[in-house]
Amino acid sequence: MTQKNLHLLLLLAVSAVLFFISTWAYDLWPADEPRYGQVAREMMESGDYLVPHINGQPYNEKPPLLFWLIAAAALPFGDVTEFSARAPSGLAALVTVLLTYLLAARLYGARVALWSGLILATTSFFWVEARWVRTDMLLTAWMTASLYVFWRWHESRRPLFLAIFYLLIAGGLSTKGPPALVFPALLIAAFYWKRRADRRRLHWLIGFVAACAVVLAWFIPARMAISAGGGVDAQIGSEALRQIVGRLFLGVSHMQPPWYYALNLPVFLLPWALFLPWSLPWVWRRRREDEKMRLLLAWIVPAFVFFSIALGKRGTYVLPLFPALAILEARAVLDLMDSRRAVWRRRTAYAWSGVLIALGLAPAALLFTEYGEAVKPVMLAFSGCAVISGAWVIARARKTGGASLHVLMAGQFAVLSVLAAATIMPAMNAYQGASTICAPLTRLSKTGIEYRLYTLGFSREEYIFYSRHFHTPVLTDLIPVETPHKIDLVDMARQQRTLRKDVAKAVADVHVANLGSPVPAEIDALRSAVHGAVAKAEVDPELAGAFEQALEKTVTDFAHDFEQPTPAFMFIMQEDLKWLLPLYPQFATFTVVDQRPVGRRNMMLLANEAGANLL
Repeated sequence: MTQKNLHLLLLLAVSAVLFFISTWAYDLWPADEPRYGQVAREMMESGDYLVPHINGQPYNEKPPLLFWLIAAAALPFGDVTEFSARAPSGLAALVTVLLTYLLAARLYGARVALWSGLILATTSFFWVEARWVRTDMLLTAWMTASLYVFWRWHESRRPLFLAIFYLLIAGGLSTKGPPALVFPALLIAAFYWKRRADRRRLHWLIGFVAACAVVLAWFIPARMAISAGGGVDAQIGSEALRQIVGRLFLGVSHMQPPWYYALNLPVFLLPWALFLPWSLPWVWRRRREDEKMRLLLAWIVPAFVFFSIALGKRGTYVLPLFPALAILEARAVLDLMDSRRAVWRRRTAYAWSGVLIALGLAPAALLFTEYGEAVKPVMLAFSGCAVISGAWVIARARKTGGASLHVLMAGQFAVLSVLAAATIMPAMNAYQGASTICAPLTRLSKTGIEYRLYTLGFSREEYIFYSRHFHTPVLTDLIPVETPHKIDLVDMARQQRTLRKDVAKAVADVHVANLGSPVPAEIDALRSAVHGAVAKAEVDPELAGAFEQALEKTVTDFAHDFEQPTPAFMFIMQEDLKWLLPLYPQFATFTVVDQRPVGRRNMMLLANEAGANLL
């Protein structure tokens, strides 16, 4: 085996451990993980792989490729598990590391290739996303492959590479939709700037249309199945408009200021962001070095500017930039390591030691917060390892001038990541996962016992996934309210949102010793708080009175339905139960099966009499 192959094998082995270790040891965490896992499960259970569904309803937010892959990974287990749901992201991350190595080797040789892969695999944000059930890592694999194949075409001008390039874009479109066009389109425009003849040889318009046609071969039949053969054109137009214009330019999802990525990308790139004071000027000085540098910058800079201008922003949107960033970072870091700039290396080493020590002290700091009970002995072992690692970095920097700092950083990150995956994440699961509170319903579902399930005031997929039962959301839409004068829908939504917020805030200040058995005085105090909040709310006074009456009727009708003699359960947040009690005091008679924090929500599982008898 050649040294190059040995390096590649070592890189992939380390990456596989980082991306897969303990991915089976904790729940699918909200919001995305249980949602995507449930979509794949419903595909498997229904046999309908054409139209994704969630809670028995069509799911139109994402293309189906990730769900197909999760279902395929779940086949050996017979069901979607935590491991099988996360496996496609881990495999996509592994492929991305491989492609980064191959591209870097073709551009700059084996040494830069090895460190490009190691830097990418040990970048904190990339590591997290490799272990997370989302579409973004799979998209990153498609986009990295397209970048590699684009360079191969540029070198050889072979038509085969061009066909593969557009096929890879189709794969990206099948994963996340329109964003898969953004990166290659910007690359073509920037790399061949003022080179019209080269752009024409790409046949980019035909290629993009062909890539879209591949996706439309699924999209149109799926929409026809949903709409029973009608309204397909309108649905295609409205969805494209919402996904492209709404998310990116109207900020309907995750609106952030233009400097969001400039401030957050250094955090996403830790620990290697500690080298940015060196690597950014290093890259700037070499920005016109050759076409290889032009390729990487044409991939990074236009996309960074584009997503900074777009109103909707998330860290995952720029994840496809990470492989190219890793290659540039590898070149800059290796140049620093080979130089006599010991001062730069020592400063970076001290910064890294500070990060390690702070990371080690974080679990201990939790002891003094409301999450103190989450701190386990194994987490303190992680803390000790991080603090010792920080001290070791300082000692080595003083002795050697930080000559092997990059090796130390990669190794320490890898070890601490494995420890975190094996200890901290399972410990956090008691507060993030929904499997425990769903466990009584899971047992009923597995034995085939019929029951009704509701979520009151919210609708979250983790409760579907872990209860293995569809639920009926209640009080998640506008409450039908009749007012003397007509109020348009947008204004009605705004005013109802204000009323709900004011009511929830008012009852939060009322002390109730035990929500499962409140005393009459506490219910009276809650009722007064609700009335007072409605009366003082800055909304239309006529709407306020009508809203309170309509809310009480809606709650009463639901409670009467819930009390029917067939078994029924509901998930409800504790803060919501406080304003429901004065509207229908008999809520206090329902059995509290369990109550515990799930993420940032204090959840309760309630049962009617028939449901309690089942348990």
